Amino acid sequence: MLDNLTVNGKRESAIVDCSPIHLRWLVTFTQSHFTLKVINKDKTVYVTEQYSNESCYTIQDITLQKNSKYVVEITVHSEDGRKERLCSYFITGNLGQFKAKWVTKQTPWVDDQQYYDDRRNLVIKKSLHVSDATEEAYINIVGLGYYNLYINGNKVSNYELNNDWTNYSKIVYYDTFDILAYLKQGENEILVELANGWYHPAPVTLFGKYNLRNNLTTGQPMLLAEVIVREQEHEHTFATDESWVVAEGPYLFNNMYLGEVIDFRLINRDGGKIELLDTEWVNVVETTGPEGVLKPSFIDKITRSRELTPAEVYSLEPTRHIIDFGEMVSGFIDASFTGKDGLVVEFLYSEEINADKTLNTDSTLAGFVGKEVAENVIVPGGEGAPARAEQRDRCICRDGVMSFSNQFTYHSFRYVEVTGLTLAQLNHVKAVYAHTSLNDVGHFHCSDNDLNYLYQVAKTTKLNNIHSVIEDCARERLAYGGDMVALANSQAMMFDSANLYEKTIDDFIADRMDNGGFPETAPFMGIQTKGTGEGAGPLGWQLAVPYLLKTHYRYYGNIELVKRVFPYLEAQLTHIKILNADDIADFCLGDWGSKIADQDNVKWGSPALSFTAACFYYYHLNLLTEFAAILGLADKRADYQQQADSVKSGLVEKYRNDDGSYADKSQTSYVFALYFELESDHQQLVASLDKLVRSAGYDVECGIFGQSFFYTLAHKYDFNHLVQPWLNNALGLKHMLDDGNGALKEFFGDNFNGSCNHAMFSSYISWFYNGLAGIAVCDDACGADKVVVKPYLASNIAEVKASYLSASGKVGCQWLQNSGITHLSVQVPAGVKECTLILDRKYLSTISPENIKYLDEKHVHIDITGINELNLELNTDLVSAEECC
Repeated sequence: MLDNLTVNGKRESAIVDCSPIHLRWLVTFTQSHFTLKVINKDKTVYVTEQYSNESCYTIQDITLQKNSKYVVEITVHSEDGRKERLCSYFITGNLGQFKAKWVTKQTPWVDDQQYYDDRRNLVIKKSLHVSDATEEAYINIVGLGYYNLYINGNKVSNYELNNDWTNYSKIVYYDTFDILAYLKQGENEILVELANGWYHPAPVTLFGKYNLRNNLTTGQPMLLAEVIVREQEHEHTFATDESWVVAEGPYLFNNMYLGEVIDFRLINRDGGKIELLDTEWVNVVETTGPEGVLKPSFIDKITRSRELTPAEVYSLEPTRHIIDFGEMVSGFIDASFTGKDGLVVEFLYSEEINADKTLNTDSTLAGFVGKEVAENVIVPGGEGAPARAEQRDRCICRDGVMSFSNQFTYHSFRYVEVTGLTLAQLNHVKAVYAHTSLNDVGHFHCSDNDLNYLYQVAKTTKLNNIHSVIEDCARERLAYGGDMVALANSQAMMFDSANLYEKTIDDFIADRMDNGGFPETAPFMGIQTKGTGEGAGPLGWQLAVPYLLKTHYRYYGNIELVKRVFPYLEAQLTHIKILNADDIADFCLGDWGSKIADQDNVKWGSPALSFTAACFYYYHLNLLTEFAAILGLADKRADYQQQADSVKSGLVEKYRNDDGSYADKSQTSYVFALYFELESDHQQLVASLDKLVRSAGYDVECGIFGQSFFYTLAHKYDFNHLVQPWLNNALGLKHMLDDGNGALKEFFGDNFNGSCNHAMFSSYISWFYNGLAGIAVCDDACGADKVVVKPYLASNIAEVKASYLSASGKVGCQWLQNSGITHLSVQVPAGVKECTLILDRKYLSTISPENIKYLDEKHVHIDITGINELNLELNTDLVSAEECC
């Protein structure tokens, strides 16, 4: 069963170049032992038998042949004689040993002033002969910045906006494809379209000061590829060298922020053949590529997803039309239209619309360029840049019918202005979501349609901003560590993010500073707002590496990753330990995005700024203590624990007020004090926070960290009753969504200078699972092997259905309230080592005594480990009567 066995976190088509190789599987019974075989060409190359209930195994050492297919077979046995056979496979790349050379077209380097001029993209091809004896064929390829691969006119794979973005001076990811099905006997054409992507970015100065070409590893688009064709006794390699040829393609301009320009007069597609016009095929030149280590790509790729047809189309002029797709999209336009030679058709994209029904593009301007951010202050884009860095595409027509869909950029939009065509000429148009294709692991539905809508909004907004990195928004497209920390748990409950998190951790490590600190964004493009020095980011944003590592271990259980990353965290700690505790507020942005922050001084305006920064510093020590324990490093664990305890004592002494509150007594200060367990008795802090939120009219005023922690604490400390009124509060998310876009905004309130497609406040999703459904992975879990189910049976919700496909199996919780009786059903996978159902103690009389694990002051704890499904009827009428007595 392919779906139940993963190789390095992938359910199919994993590309593996080296050990260790991580296998994980799911069965519906308790496992007694398993046998494992790895087979290559009918030859068993690895075999083992393990008597264990562990549903995972790491192959530490195996000899792999390059560009080969390996079948993995696991037979799982139960104590009662049942067995299940699981199969998967992986493909090896070339182990990073390219015979190929980087190649490109011999053209002068494009300086900043020339970048915005028309300049055709590059297309590189090679012809090769294939015999009828061919048994295997693979290609190893990396095209910088983006590439599309065609064989005999057919696109290989459904990947979009490929290659994976990283620091190319440290890591370059390549792809491997099995291409046998694309080849034919005789002559074959390998053709690769290249585009700028992140390797050849525009010099537009984001926020008026950050030129990506000055900070990222950049160069002219180039290709590295080799085709391996195997017959029974012979192997042929066709590697990029000066025998490959290059021509100019039909794209006159392409940039991931600004859009693309295509001239349809320069290309002819006839069936499976791609013909480039008004160009000349010449031999490529060998060039020097980036210095990064070549590694196989292992993350899920960007692909096309849902499609939307227009919700409304109206015309401002005969050849100027506004298309409203009814919801926010990050992705592509897909249009067919009839034109005449030389006709120019333009698509302009926006997230908002003006009162006169024209487009308002302010929120989509790349890095604010062209926006008046204050009176008479317009953000400059640098020499040659457009006055406004809008997202727009342009098509130059030939006679006849043409189809246009984005290839080398994506846009954030609900509205599109189309100019140059009459409506009669516009044959069809649709919007296509495009994002990293993450598998859903969480499913949630309840009887409250408002909550269901919030769930879909969060899902859409999260996916809208994942394109090989976890971005903030389309206006910036940068991977901010702080946002990742705030969203880590909600992300893990919704999507299988194991590989994406590992790649993200590697991105931050690749861009670590000489002093050991991690950057604010990775890949690092220059932003270091209130950082800890020499390019390192602020304390909360530097938590990305240790916090994502903790999340990865907790949800996916890869101890090898902990081993690999731990030394970098120790070096990071050595760096941040030099910070002066009295000046700690200088090194952090605090609880970013708080509703009560000083909007005139956002860098210093977060509530309890010094306190939250100090808590982040304490958390760095806490996490290192946990990792040392996981790795069995007793001496280091004791040392870090001692340091953490000392810092905690200092925190309490410095920031605790006489009345037991902390810092400025804001909601943020209470949440941070509770989350970091600064008090052994939490009841006073919980009561004060409860009172504060109620007095604010159930308006949760915390920023991205505080809100994320708030939802976790609501489950832990039983103040779920504060969350639902907040989610329904007209001052909160409902205000964000009152424009009907179906996506979250960057800020609450008027969202001044904010994106309209920003996921940083979507952490409330964790409460849907942890709170309403009660499904929570324990803090000390490894690969979700310890789970708690503690549902919040809200009186005004009739039904909740939720499930979470964890690394240890599917956990489900469903409850239905009807006529005073709550029907509760819980599903527990066999792979979970510990599972506890926690219910309010008032239901004690409805629970069989033999099922009770223990009681505390408020709850009854029921051990349901090993129980496939538990069904209970909780008689709320009976409970109420008993309570009245």
